[in-house]
Amino acid sequence: MWGRRIARRMPWARMPLRRGSDRVQAWLTFVMVVTMVLVAPWAIWWAGRTTYRGSERASAWERQHHVPVQAVLLDDASLPGDGGGAVTVRVNARWTAPDGALRTATISAPEGLRAGSTLPIWVDDHGTVVPRPGRRSPTVDAAVVGLLAAGGLATCLGGVRRIVVWRLDRRRLRSWEAEWLVVGPRWSRR
Repeated sequence: MWGRRIARRMPWARMPLRRGSDRVQAWLTFVMVVTMVLVAPWAIWWAGRTTYRGSERASAWERQHHVPVQAVLLDDASLPGDGGGAVTVRVNARWTAPDGALRTATISAPEGLRAGSTLPIWVDDHGTVVPRPGRRSPTVDAAVVGLLAAGGLATCLGGVRRIVVWRLDRRRLRSWEAEWLVVGPRWSRR
């Protein structure tokens, strides 16, 4: 039963009532499905591989150029008054940069730490404070980008098909109206 239905919808099936525009639409649908089946796996693989490699390179660069150091607080990490429930406070601190130079700057520290306390911070090659490197998951990033690539391909192909079918439908309606102008008066007795 399903096999006959599918066979009737194929573009090469001979059907006496099928118009030329119906054949064009059937071939278009067939070509779009075959294109999706053949191109989508390649697009997913390429987008995923490119994203995975880029994420791995970014992680390796961060591991090489961002290092943790111990900063020594120069002031107490407290707010004047009751503190208002602040979690971190800006205080002056000192640390030794990877190149051996002594650096001093204002950093964020948990409230309540005393002067002389040490706090781990992340710095770049020049000793400038940088945010802690984020946790990357190259596999998850690659999978998401691969799915987005497949979705984008399906959207593009579906959009092209929708535009062509819309044009075919307009052409069919114009043809039907022209034929009805000829046949209609014979049926309506006017």
